[in-house]
Amino acid sequence: MSNEINRIGFIGLGSMGGAQARELAKLATPLTVYDVSDAAMRTFEGRAELAGSIGNLGRVSDVVGICVQDDAQVNDCVDQLLPTMKPGSTILVHSTISPATSKSVAAKAEASGIKLLEASVTRTEMTQDGPFVFCMIGGDEAEMARVQPVLDAYSTNTMYVGPLGSAMALKISNNLVSWCEIMLGLECQKLATAAGVPIEKLLTVMNRNGVMSPPMAGFMAFARNPGDEKSRGLMAVQAGIGEKDLTLAERLASDAGVAAPITSYVRSLVKRTVLDVCES
Repeated sequence: MSNEINRIGFIGLGSMGGAQARELAKLATPLTVYDVSDAAMRTFEGRAELAGSIGNLGRVSDVVGICVQDDAQVNDCVDQLLPTMKPGSTILVHSTISPATSKSVAAKAEASGIKLLEASVTRTEMTQDGPFVFCMIGGDEAEMARVQPVLDAYSTNTMYVGPLGSAMALKISNNLVSWCEIMLGLECQKLATAAGVPIEKLLTVMNRNGVMSPPMAGFMAFARNPGDEKSRGLMAVQAGIGEKDLTLAERLASDAGVAAPITSYVRSLVKRTVLDVCES
């Protein structure tokens, strides 16, 4: 198998995937992208080749990143890629999915001579340019080394976690903390407002004593000013992602035999809470 990466493919051009592809488009290695949204695809005109299908993207790519919403979409992407990708190619799964799904799609890929790595991502920088994620890798460490130039395009940090399943478990655990913080931030802002506390003073203390995280700050700012219909629509999507992430955390806890009452309680609240903010 050649270690040379002659073309990169990327599927899923949403808020996270689009920013990753933005950084990949700066490399000398040609980039091919695909998204079901024509509008998302148009933003890459002149910067990348626009694929007509996932299969066509797989046919020309040595490494393919997938950044879609859930397990079913990842399964669908992999099923369309495998018949066309060359043996020796690599799939990087950036989506947050269950460890079991990760292992099952990796097994399908392996049967076709294709490597699959978990490449879970979480933001480290809130900028609109340059590397901006911490990338957590699960799978074959030697394969991680082969695709490191791709990972470095959008990652401020990369870390090998362990075998397949481990990076997804890490990402799910990290997302659990983020969503609990977000729900607490929305609740404390509502409480402080009702109690007559000036919000700027609340924010000053939270930022100074370190309890404010960037995701919490973003959701609290949205609650104060939900913005236009497009902004509300994007946040409504986040409501569904929050419920999905916390459902994955519940399942992970169940599989590991760990009690997770906070996880279950926040999961029961997250979608309705965020949608209520969107509708306010």
